[in-house]
Order: sequence, then structure tokens, then C-alpha cells
Amino acid sequence: MTQIKENYQVTLTQDGWKGIERLSEKLNLSVSELLERIGNGELIIVDPEDLEDYLDLQDAIAAEANPENQQRIPWEQVKKELGLSVSNGRVPD
Repeated sequence: MTQIKENYQVTLTQDGWKGIERLSEKLNLSVSELLERIGNGELIIVDPEDLEDYLDLQDAIAAEANPENQQRIPWEQVKKELGLSVSNGRVPD
């Protein structure tokens, strides 16, 4: 079923408009299609830092699931290898 489009006005800076046009071209969409997809929740805007955190989490999950990473190392051995062992058993600050 085809929906009838209505006219709406959006006010943007010249830089903002150019950015929207570049993004729509990159996605092979018209500006109208781009805005409609964003408005309908078909496209989302993701903060680059959030995306980086998500990708890091995916890497960590994959590393944890890797059979080669299943060997556990005792804490005392880790402290010794890092030069953190002291005679009283406390880790230096």
C-alpha cells in the first residue's frame, strides 16, 4: 500500500544540509527517504563511542569463548610475573 506524502519543512544550516545530502547519497537514498527511514526507526544514529564500546564487547565475548583462552592462571602467578609479589603477600599500591 502506497502512502501519500505530505510536505513538511525542515530548517538546517548549510553544513547540516550538505551532510544530510552526502549521507543520503552514500546510502543511495533521497533525502526524503533517509529522513523517513530515520523517523520510522529503520535507520538509527549511533554515537561513535557507543559503537566502539559495542565492538569491544563483541571482541571480548569472542575471546572468552575461544577454546585457546580457557586456561586459567592463578593470581599468585600473575602477581609474580608482573613483579607485584611482596613478602607479606600484599600487592603494592
